[in-house]
Amino acid sequence: MDLVGAWRLVEWRVVDAGGRVSHPFGTDATGLLCYTPDGHMSATIARAGRAPLPGAGRGQTPPEAPAEAFTSFLAYAGRYEVRQGHIAHDVEVALDPALAGTVQVRELNADGDRLVLAADEGGRWHTLIWERS
Repeated sequence: MDLVGAWRLVEWRVVDAGGRVSHPFGTDATGLLCYTPDGHMSATIARAGRAPLPGAGRGQTPPEAPAEAFTSFLAYAGRYEVRQGHIAHDVEVALDPALAGTVQVRELNADGDRLVLAADEGGRWHTLIWERS
């Protein structure tokens, strides 16, 4: 399976223990997942239609605006390794400092130009579907 290249997000869905489905950044979230031949990766996901920070660049951004920008965007990068039907993302740097230094392990299913990564996180099943860009 050749993961090297760029992948665009199709869907990020979460199913809780009761079977309820949600989409953390909406059904129209955007994202880009990149794998390099030398074992590096980066992932970014954003809620669609994010508004620019008001007053950005002029020192007039209201204090609540960066919090909204933070909660509508996910980003991390590091190294990756494929391990027996799973992929491990060894996070070196992340928007959320709590992710740095962690290893994010996902079930890995690839079929041509489609990539599905899935994992149980706190009793909720996260599935991210990507298409080769």
